[in-house]
Amino acid sequence: MSFQNGAALAWLLPLGGIVILLYLLKMRRRDVRVPATFLWPARVEEIRANALFQKLRANWLLFLQLLALSLISFAMARPQTQQKGLTGEVTVLVLDSSASMSATDIAPSRFEEAKKLAREAIQSSRAGDRLALIEAGASPKVVFPLGNDQAKQVRLLDALKPTDAEGEVGDALRLAAALVGAQEGARIVLLSDGVFESITNFTRGKAALLYRSIGDQDDNLSISALGTAETAGGRQLFCGIKNHSKKPIDGSLTLYADGEVIDSAEVPGIAPDGQWGRTIAAPAGAKVFEAKLTANDMLKSDNYAVSINDPGASLRVLLVTKGNPFLEKALSLDPRVTLDRATELPVQELAGIGAGTYDVVVFDGIEEQAVKARGVIAFGSPGPASPAVATGSASKPQFLSAEPSNLLRGVDFEGVFIDKQIKVKPAATGKVQAETSAGPLIISSERPDKRQILVTFEPLNSDFPLQVGFPILLANALDFVAGGTSSQALTVRPGQPFSLPWTKEAHLSGPSGNHTFSPTGSTLVVREAKNVGKHALKLGE
Repeated sequence: MSFQNGAALAWLLPLGGIVILLYLLKMRRRDVRVPATFLWPARVEEIRANALFQKLRANWLLFLQLLALSLISFAMARPQTQQKGLTGEVTVLVLDSSASMSATDIAPSRFEEAKKLAREAIQSSRAGDRLALIEAGASPKVVFPLGNDQAKQVRLLDALKPTDAEGEVGDALRLAAALVGAQEGARIVLLSDGVFESITNFTRGKAALLYRSIGDQDDNLSISALGTAETAGGRQLFCGIKNHSKKPIDGSLTLYADGEVIDSAEVPGIAPDGQWGRTIAAPAGAKVFEAKLTANDMLKSDNYAVSINDPGASLRVLLVTKGNPFLEKALSLDPRVTLDRATELPVQELAGIGAGTYDVVVFDGIEEQAVKARGVIAFGSPGPASPAVATGSASKPQFLSAEPSNLLRGVDFEGVFIDKQIKVKPAATGKVQAETSAGPLIISSERPDKRQILVTFEPLNSDFPLQVGFPILLANALDFVAGGTSSQALTVRPGQPFSLPWTKEAHLSGPSGNHTFSPTGSTLVVREAKNVGKHALKLGE
């Protein structure tokens, strides 16, 4: 027990002493004549010597007054007790399931210790208490809402598995505040190791925020970089390793190309916060490179990395647009794409000397320009560098026909409403892929150093973004301008959702477990690849 105002107890002694002193003082009496003394019974206290103090005698009134004084002083000291449990009447538990929670400095792992604390909190809750659990993984997830069914809550808690993804603790806390932030006496309890970005734009409201820290060691090596680069001596494979701990750590590194071991080396004792790298010649024709690190550290998920050297497997895409959420979302969900956005083309990406930053540039309603990128997709914006020349515009054209090609595989323009289309005349290298009553609808151009696609209407000037063929056309277009077809190997961050144009059931198997997905319309979205390692996605039966 402790006191918020312990100084109030100090008043107990002087005030209590004053009360006792009043009982020690002899009362001053006055003489009174009486007719006869036999009328007054003999009373000892009336015949004591006249003195300033008298002997203290037992008196119930004295005891009651001292008791009242003690209670008042105790109340003014504001006593408080430490509560051992994590929960209150209304509690939201936020459980961090990010990669660092798999560290083993606490046996068997930080994540299991967090689950243990959450389980104890559930089992110690009273009948009237209400608990909710939010998993702070790649995206916040309400494991169970506010309730008091302990058996169900423990069962759902036990089903949680750690991930190798980055945790969105900030979003999880904001979700918890939305659930209970308006309730007096509510609690938000965060179970985490503290390895997450600084949290901003979070207000707990009326709820109390409690943080239980789990784990305190940092003995860890990680693969910080893996990739290839063309040099004067040929293609080179580079792997970097970083020591995150405060003491030297060593280990061993094995490199693979298309599943075959190509190099193995001992990693020397890397200094605290230091780095070590190894560069070797990359085998010609190899597409998939892997690195595996063996070390006596506490976190294994960052001891593996993969890099794909396939032009169609990893694409840096620049979207030049004034704003198009449909196009942005469709591009960002493609697992091959690293997307940047701009309202105008950067000067350094204009065609000229040197290599560009991007593999593909997409112009959305902005005039196409000559760029360094090997692939260009333009919507409703032909320019001097386009495979067609604008000759006018037309309103509400009707779809006529489409050529059978990989570009339009799975895409149907029947019933698509187009409010405005640009009339164009194809250039010598342009090939008409689809037509409407107003002329060419889609034109492609293929040269040794450049591939282009021109769509003669803007997506926002039609209902095409709402059709099932929109993401399929984008995927096909990226295949075309990348110079090939969809790669059989993809790299995604753990927990990163990605989409594929698909209309049937799909199955995912690998370190993240076995999962079955059904597409939404013509798009299959996969979110369950949450652990590091090879996964197999089977499309169809």
